[in-house]
Amino acid sequence: MGLFSKMAKSAVVLAAFAVVNSAAVKVNNPIMYVDSPDPSIVRVDDAYYMVTTTMHFAPGVPVFKSTDLAQWRTVGYAYQTLANNDQQNLNGGKDAYGKGSWASSIRYHKGFFYVLTPSYTTGKTHLYKTADVESGQWSEVQLPFYHDPSLFFDDDGTVWVFYGSGDQISYVQLNDDASGVKAGGRSGKLGGVSVNQATGKSGYIVQQEGSHMEKVNGEYYLFTISWPNGSCRTEVVYRSKNLLSGYTGRVFLSDNGVAQGGIFDTPDGKWYALLFRDSGPVGRMSHLVPMEWKDGWPVPTSGSKAPSTIDLPESPLPGYGMVTSDDFESGELALEWQFNHNPDNKNWSLSANPGYFRITTGRTDSRVVNAKNTLTQRSFGPKSSGRTLVDGKGMKDGDMAGLVALQDDKGFVALAKDGGNYKVVMYSGNKDGERLVTSENLSDSKVYLRIDFDLPIDRGTAYFYYSTDGSSWKKIGNDVKLNYDLHMFVGVRWGLFNFATKQAGGYADFDWFKVGTDVNDEIYLDGAGSEPVPQTPFCAAGENCPANAIPGKIEAENFDVPGKGKDGSSYYDGDSENHGDSDYRKGTGVDLYKKATGVIVGYNSEGDWLEYTVNVKEAGDYTMFAAVAAAGSTSSFKLSLDGKDITEEIAVPAASSGEENYDDYNKVKANVKLPEGEHVLRFTVVGSWLDIDYFTFVKGADAKDPEPIEPIGIANAVRYGVQGAQVYRVYSLNGAFVGRIDAMNSVDVRSKVNSLVKESGVYLVKSLTTGTSHRLSVTK
Repeated sequence: MGLFSKMAKSAVVLAAFAVVNSAAVKVNNPIMYVDSPDPSIVRVDDAYYMVTTTMHFAPGVPVFKSTDLAQWRTVGYAYQTLANNDQQNLNGGKDAYGKGSWASSIRYHKGFFYVLTPSYTTGKTHLYKTADVESGQWSEVQLPFYHDPSLFFDDDGTVWVFYGSGDQISYVQLNDDASGVKAGGRSGKLGGVSVNQATGKSGYIVQQEGSHMEKVNGEYYLFTISWPNGSCRTEVVYRSKNLLSGYTGRVFLSDNGVAQGGIFDTPDGKWYALLFRDSGPVGRMSHLVPMEWKDGWPVPTSGSKAPSTIDLPESPLPGYGMVTSDDFESGELALEWQFNHNPDNKNWSLSANPGYFRITTGRTDSRVVNAKNTLTQRSFGPKSSGRTLVDGKGMKDGDMAGLVALQDDKGFVALAKDGGNYKVVMYSGNKDGERLVTSENLSDSKVYLRIDFDLPIDRGTAYFYYSTDGSSWKKIGNDVKLNYDLHMFVGVRWGLFNFATKQAGGYADFDWFKVGTDVNDEIYLDGAGSEPVPQTPFCAAGENCPANAIPGKIEAENFDVPGKGKDGSSYYDGDSENHGDSDYRKGTGVDLYKKATGVIVGYNSEGDWLEYTVNVKEAGDYTMFAAVAAAGSTSSFKLSLDGKDITEEIAVPAASSGEENYDDYNKVKANVKLPEGEHVLRFTVVGSWLDIDYFTFVKGADAKDPEPIEPIGIANAVRYGVQGAQVYRVYSLNGAFVGRIDAMNSVDVRSKVNSLVKESGVYLVKSLTTGTSHRLSVTK
């Protein structure tokens, strides 16, 4: 594999991934919350091999392997260099953004793997072949350009490509050894294939493309994607007893845009379709759709819907097996890395300064998108964080080296050398250019840089930070609203870069790259570096902390210290910022507030969770009491132990004042059964917007609360203020200043905030007169 490490190979032998003997795990769709477009899949014995679209990255056409359909790893690439031209090399003002190689097809035939991929850069279709997909050499044959091709080996020894777009699909016959187009072979349009007839539509955003040909029980099945006007991306299937004619078609699936892909079976006879969905800035994500056969037609088992969850033998790997932290201690790059365009191999190194990834500038550039040797990894959702430590002692004046959120709407945070001094800078921009947002002076040539991604379905935001010590992070510049655009045509990625604006020859050294769900998480896939570190109990002493004793009281802010790697997180928060006024747990993204009784956890929204290591003295019945506050009537939570629910959803009463008041606390309770010994207790928010102060566990069912709350609440109820005008500052939940209002009372505050903001959501309203803060829910 050239300069890329094969260290994943031993991990993806996956002896532990035994499908037959594993118990079912409920896995969310998409099965990979990561950019994995145009998937093509083939099963060889008990292993599955998948390829996805590459576009302008190198090496290209990544091959992923799994034995359980949940845990995937990169095992190789079909090519190191698609073409050695100005577009792929970022030379002469040219690029291959949105081009490179597109939808690919993977097949296995008589001991060889084949990958077929078309390129809008070369104008060719490239057919790669190898006997060993993980470590063997690939041969290449170039064919004419075929849009979205499907390679097909028939039982009679003939070889075909099905391709094209429009109402019909074309075919061409190859030599029997797939060495080229067969002289005198057959070509034309498939008889009976008409998307207009299959869908009953005549107007389309995309009429038809994305061919996948399969043969099952002697019949031929062609799968395509269509996007009719007024509908969503739709998967269509045609069937015939003859390869080239006699097809009839109908809709296979039309649900939320999940479409384009093929079908396959498992060793135990189950059938699936592997399709994808356009999902905004994170990219196009793969979905697994269980299916069955009815009257010779493939149909989704779930009916007309793509299921939100499926049962698989294992849970996905951290980062869906598509990303890894890297300490650059190896002499080769991990397979999860891809360069943005072809690398300039003489100007990057892992050996010039062992333990560092070095980029040397070979020319001057005006934009980060033109910089050579930018090293990228995919983002993943719904939340992810990437950070690095860059040393710029070898930089020249005008150089910038750092971390980029690479997409058309982009931003980067970088170390810049200016007049012999070092600065940290933040830039934002789009496909037409970037601009300096802010810069701050540094006293050293080293700086830690970080980008966090918030990637809910169909939306995305990037947040930028820097640190001088690696633990205290400072936000810098603007948040960048991400946008999936056809210019680059890929999901947003992290990229390590260095480019010169004045003089070539400078270099920057990247010590490491850490990636995880948040700033405390470090995903190291097997063979890729550090061993996972488990979470541990927290206490004020900081070290050798005991588990929380049950029976007893657990302060909500004393959630476990996060570990590193798989299953190392001890909390999940909607973003990586602490929007509270307490730095009690500095370095975490949990929102902590000072109250009369101490520190509480606030801003809790749906899906947030906290974990606590507990030690139950003896098994039996207990009563759980929780001190909680909510401003509305829809807030709720539940508790689980070692991953199993021990309570149903517990409603949190609204503030008795009826206002957006989180100082009016109540007690809720539930009877629970607990086993003896050490366990992990998880508090999960089900209904948004509640605060939690503490839990108390008392032995016995329906026990008496040892610490009842007085009617006035934990703190004196705080109202929006006295009569008379006050000035308030309004912030979004990510801390961005929205605007300023003058208001007379709480009714006036609500009215003016509603007029000020543009989107529905929860906003922080802070009085400049009293200093008190309140959260206000706005529906537009």
